[in-house]
Amino acid sequence: RAESARRNKLLGREHCDPAAHRARSAAMAGVADLDKPHFDPAESFSYLRLVSADGHQFYLDRRIAYECETFRKMVEQEGFKEGQLNEIKLPTITGKLLEKVIEYLYYRYKYTDAKIAIPEFHIDDDMVLDLLLVANYLNLY
Repeated sequence: RAESARRNKLLGREHCDPAAHRARSAAMAGVADLDKPHFDPAESFSYLRLVSADGHQFYLDRRIAYECETFRKMVEQEGFKEGQLNEIKLPTITGKLLEKVIEYLYYRYKYTDAKIAIPEFHIDDDMVLDLLLVANYLNLY
């Protein structure tokens, strides 16, 4: 028992009040109601469906999609059907380019305010010009 307590202390897992532990765990999971012991975080997962010009569908975490201010405005502003359907159709952007845009949105989400060296975002030479046009269209700076 003493050895276990010493190991937990070294690992930063000192004994704490069980109620406080449950409250902290619930707060970390985003669960307000502690009476849901079988809470599934996937139930509260919020996503957008992006549909490319060639019909490819991408399901994207809303936090990642909101790295693009154009997507955020389309979903949040009154009168846009995208907000009601959680779907954004992009009739001028191919699946290949949209996939690269999504990759960039993940990159941007991960490295915004990063305290580490930020690696280069690789773009193939054959898509640079088209991707520049798409970035301009989506106001990605």
